[in-house]
Amino acid sequence: MTRESIHFLPLEKSCEIKGEESILELALKNGIDIGHSCGGMGSCTTCRVIVVHSRAALPPRNELEQDIADMRGFRDDERLACQLPPQDGITVRVPDDSI
Repeated sequence: MTRESIHFLPLEKSCEIKGEESILELALKNGIDIGHSCGGMGSCTTCRVIVVHSRAALPPRNELEQDIADMRGFRDDERLACQLPPQDGITVRVPDDSI
């Protein structure tokens, strides 16, 4: 049985998805310290990640994430780890200033 997982760059670490609600939660549970000044509430943008690869279409941004993306001029591949639910096969790059 294949386990669902997410891969984090540049750390080259894959983490199994075990019911976490966000990529940030998954990362923190697995010792990947992604910045999150606001505690994962979606207001600070320090947990921004770049989606490098996804096997399936990403879910649309929720209203909070869309507002932040519009204000900050995020590209389509820039997402907030605290708002993006984990999906099998996603590879994300954690910016150096966020680790």
